[in-house]
Amino acid sequence: MLAHLSFASVPDEDAATPGSDDIRSEAERLGQLIINERLPIRLIGGMAVWLRCPSARVPPYERHYPDLDFVASSRNRRAVTEFLQRAGYVPERMFNAIHGRDRLNFAHPTGRWTVDVVFDELRMSHKLDLRDRLNGPAPTVDLADLLLTKLQIWQINQKDLGDVICLLADHQLRINEAPRGAGLPMIEDPEAIDVRRITSLCASDWGFCHTVERNLGLCRDVVGQRRPASAGFDPMEQISILLAAIDEAPKTLGWRSRARIGERVRWYETPEEVRH
Repeated sequence: MLAHLSFASVPDEDAATPGSDDIRSEAERLGQLIINERLPIRLIGGMAVWLRCPSARVPPYERHYPDLDFVASSRNRRAVTEFLQRAGYVPERMFNAIHGRDRLNFAHPTGRWTVDVVFDELRMSHKLDLRDRLNGPAPTVDLADLLLTKLQIWQINQKDLGDVICLLADHQLRINEAPRGAGLPMIEDPEAIDVRRITSLCASDWGFCHTVERNLGLCRDVVGQRRPASAGFDPMEQISILLAAIDEAPKTLGWRSRARIGERVRWYETPEEVRH
């Protein structure tokens, strides 16, 4: 049961037209359609944080959202295109013809916002592979992945820092240990942030780890000035727990070798923004 998700029912006859002039309501509508149709496409970006985090809906972290961002499986590229067209969105044909191997763009029919879809991975300052992580019970990517989409940005801005803080303020960190007792299963909670996912990526890639640790430090500075309202968890404490878990995780030989070089060689990418 996803505590923070509440979707309105979506009549089939409304599927051909975006259901609202409010991007927030539209994110809820598309999210419900994705779950209903069991499609391997999930929301990322600010609207995904808004869907999962009450703290993102009120000051001091309430904000405007100009677009909807998704990640999808490239094996289902045609199904994703057909889904968004059925949902009322207009493909940007020239852009999609040029860039369709990696990403697609669609527009709201009145131009109120755009929809951007990337396939299999999110490549910004670092690469986050999501190809086998698009079938969870929520219309967004897993909370740990959603957190990492923000923390992996080297040139991070205040909006992204705010999204990280909201995620940490509204969701428990899950640090699973081996279950006690014979045959006891590990209990997965879709409303918790799986620290194993974060530490496993950070422990194998020094550059990714360095960026994540730096951004968590920046979040700590922001929290000191703007604390979320009525949050379920103390984000300052959550940041400390996460940093400790990253620090204590056993590192790979590749991580240790790259750590010796440090910042003498650039460890992040600065991809040029695709304009259209």
